[in-house]
Amino acid sequence: MSALFQTILGSFQSPWMLWGLLSVAAPIIIHLLQRRRVVQIPFSTLRFLKAISAKTTRRSRIENLLLLFLRCLIFALLILAAARPVISAKASRYLGGNVPRTVVLMIDNSLSMAYRAGEQTRLELAKRQAMAILDDLKPDDEVAVIAVSDRADNLIAEPTVKHEMARQAVQSLQPTEARTDFSAGFREARRIVLKSEKGIRLVFLITDNQESGWRFESKSVFNQDWNSKSPKLIIVRTDELASVNGSVKNIAFRSQFATGGSLVRGVATVENSAAAPLHDLLEIRLGEERVAQRPVDVDANSAVDVQFEFTAPAVLSRALQGYGKLQGDNLPGDDRFYFALPVYKPPRVLVVQAQQGGEERMQSGFFLKKALAVGLDADTAASSVNVISSNELDDKPLEPYSIVFLADLPRFSDRAVVRLNRYLDTGRTVALFVGDQSSIDQLKRLDFLPAKPTKRYDLPANRIATRVTDPNHPLFASAWGSEMPFPPIPQQKMFDWDLAKDARVLILMAGQYPFLIAGERGQGRVLIVNASADRAWGDLPLSPAFLPLVQQITRWSAEQVARQSTFHVGDPVPGTPAIPRDQALTVTLPDNTTVNLPAGEHATLLARAERTGFYTVTAATEGVVQQFVVNVPPVESRLTPITPPQLDRIIPRDTSHDLVTGLDPLKQWLEQNRGLTKLWPSILLLALLVFAVESLIANLLAASRSQAEETHIRTGRLNKRRLFQPFRAGGTESEAA
Repeated sequence: MSALFQTILGSFQSPWMLWGLLSVAAPIIIHLLQRRRVVQIPFSTLRFLKAISAKTTRRSRIENLLLLFLRCLIFALLILAAARPVISAKASRYLGGNVPRTVVLMIDNSLSMAYRAGEQTRLELAKRQAMAILDDLKPDDEVAVIAVSDRADNLIAEPTVKHEMARQAVQSLQPTEARTDFSAGFREARRIVLKSEKGIRLVFLITDNQESGWRFESKSVFNQDWNSKSPKLIIVRTDELASVNGSVKNIAFRSQFATGGSLVRGVATVENSAAAPLHDLLEIRLGEERVAQRPVDVDANSAVDVQFEFTAPAVLSRALQGYGKLQGDNLPGDDRFYFALPVYKPPRVLVVQAQQGGEERMQSGFFLKKALAVGLDADTAASSVNVISSNELDDKPLEPYSIVFLADLPRFSDRAVVRLNRYLDTGRTVALFVGDQSSIDQLKRLDFLPAKPTKRYDLPANRIATRVTDPNHPLFASAWGSEMPFPPIPQQKMFDWDLAKDARVLILMAGQYPFLIAGERGQGRVLIVNASADRAWGDLPLSPAFLPLVQQITRWSAEQVARQSTFHVGDPVPGTPAIPRDQALTVTLPDNTTVNLPAGEHATLLARAERTGFYTVTAATEGVVQQFVVNVPPVESRLTPITPPQLDRIIPRDTSHDLVTGLDPLKQWLEQNRGLTKLWPSILLLALLVFAVESLIANLLAASRSQAEETHIRTGRLNKRRLFQPFRAGGTESEAA
């Protein structure tokens, strides 16, 4: 009995509207409340009137019941139409036709669909389900096929009746390493549905129904355009097995650089998204060589950080490339995390000094050049450190340098200011040392500075105590802290500064005066050292603070340039400022295929990273200029499916949808819903026709019951209600039974 009831309800796409059938009682109640009243008039004889009354009463009762039936029928037809009844294609043939369908197949081929559920991956299960849908199509049915990940790939963009072509498209579908986002696929399905001319429109989404795939604004997808064609959405889950998955989410290193033969320390984050604990083994590999191994124990639905260390090879190229991996599970795609740790090389530095004559040691950039060359051989120092005068700043190319030191410049041209701003926009660093030649008015013209000078002060001729305000700042890493404070400085002069809102004072003098100020300009960094780089304001260049401060600033600037070398599948890959603009580039992908880029400015190297692994950018003349890695999107490792209540909150109530899990239930659904034909348009037309018939009959009966003269007795309840004529005969009223 319950199965029969479910079958009946399944014939309506809005069965809850059937509660409206209770409103059919409204005409009956109104009929009973408005029972006809007749007038009793005394006559001398009633023999002839009784005979006429019996005949008239029977006729009036039949007429009133006919009108009552028609009115109840109108209510019932309107409610049935609102419930949107459908019939099968087989039944529709008996009614004179067979309506073809437009079917859109959306097949999820994101990374999570590579999960092995039993003997097959979920993508293989999805292909079988897609084939079952194609087998159910009638010759006149049209079909389109869309592969869905974080974008929509139209395998068959326009609906076609060539079903064999659709089968080939489904069979050719390959897994990707992209994340899940159904919004692009739904928008493409909406476009296809809007252009379709077939009467029945079905959209099938075949997926593991990962919760992360539904994180989009539903109103942007299921809008008026979608509802205008009333497509039915059928969400088909490949299986209902609980997923067990562990993944390496991230690998981070304590240092931004590696050096040959040094000890490299890092932390790997391992996540367990299953409901059971995870016990595995983490390996760190450089190429095919295993350099570290650690056991991993992770509680259910949690993550742990696993520390490791290894010794870097003595000879290194541009970057230390490797990966961390687990032993493997049902989703191998997220068991590996690639890394490329840059190998430290002396950064290229530009020192801009005032135009000075005389001995070199008297020039404002002399001590900076000496400090930057410490630890370098003569050839490396000559190629890494370049010193120019302020007049040359207008035309000197700045892109090859990771940092520009401005050493006590007396003036800045408009062209120089513009070029320094552009240089900062590329993510580089500018460090300013002031001095006797620095003009307050000229410094105020530098709009990229995080502070503006206001006055110049003279200080007592002794060493001034200093304090680092933020020991955790990367600039002070492994240099100064609570155990090794910043040394006092021999300072005789200083500027007072008006700080911008985003400026940060990193070092204070005498507990109140700013010595080192940091700020940001676009993607770049700006540092102000409230001291001279020569001996004009004191003996800072000869103090134990100067050399480590200059080298820390230089190293920090190099870290800023190399800070992002890891991307995710689907991300655009920008070019770094170090990439030359005057040379053609070749991007080598993980599968050793290449992408050639002509010479010019390359804000973006790849519009989209398609696969995980190591990437290399090579310039025609300079050789390798950039290396980076691409990993899987972290969110794709969380395989938990969305729950039906969550799904109901995303899909609007007026959007018809079903949820089916597995191949056999899908076949049953296809059998039950094969070629459903809409009946509610015909029912609405029938309701309109019945209303017209009821109106015609009611008016004809009202006219026949009316009498020509006002003095005659008027009978029938329709007489008074429809013609609004007063009843003038004398007598008393009584209610007729």
